Order: sequence, then structure tokens, then C-alpha cells
Amino acid sequence: MTVFGRIACGCVLALALLAQAGFAAAASNSPKIVIPPRSTNSVICDFRGCFGFGERQFYTRPGQPLPITPPYTGGANRYDSPRVQIPPRETYTPPRTVYPSPAQQRTRHQMWCAERYRTYNPGTNLYSTIHNGFRPCRAPFD
Repeated sequence: MTVFGRIACGCVLALALLAQAGFAAAASNSPKIVIPPRSTNSVICDFRGCFGFGERQFYTRPGQPLPITPPYTGGANRYDSPRVQIPPRETYTPPRTVYPSPAQQRTRHQMWCAERYRTYNPGTNLYSTIHNGFRPCRAPFD
């Protein structure tokens, strides 16, 4: 019987604690979080540009004027001052670097070997023969 008495006592204690917690929550005026509804005519500007909501939705890049002046601000745009000014780019064109073609970089030796042997490779200084495989080119300029 003591086991059932302890269980009954625990249940009564738990209900009393739960009732006190409910009364404490009801008695305290906890602030409620209220999110105001978004205005239908609003403009949000940040580093990505300006976004307009409402009847006419729009997007403008940073530094560009808004396409419509919002009527809810009395005809003035609060983002107009100070206006973001993008300075004009200077039109500097670097001088063209003339790189010589690989044919112009060849030496007299390579030019002579390329004219003499069709299969000449200037990277390895070898040309292929029909029967003997590859041979190095020996120019008269060596």
C-alpha cells in the first residue's frame, strides 16, 4: 500500500506544480512579438541595388535613379541624398605587346633544318628517316 500511496502523492504534487506554472504564465503579461504587415508601396535599397514592391515592382542597379518616385514619401526619394555617384571610367588602353611568332624565334640552324627535312622537330632537333628511325640535324651553321 505504501507504493500506491507514494504514486498518488507524486501525482497530486505534479498537478499542483503544473497548476502553479499555468497561473504564473497567465498572471505575467509577456510581451507579444508583432510583425507589422509590409507596406504594399515600399522600396528597399542595399549594396545590390533598389527593389520596389507594390503595384509596379522594379529593380535598379546601384547608383541608378529609381524609375518611379514613391508617392508615399511626398514625392521625394529618401535615397536621393546623398546619391551614389559612379565616377566615369578613364578609357586607358594599354599598349599592345607584340609577341614574335614561333617562326620568327627560330635560329638559322632550325630554319635550315626545317627547309631541308620535312619531318624536322625543332624541340628535339631530330628528323625521321625511312629506314634508320630518327637522326639529329647537322646544319652547316654548327
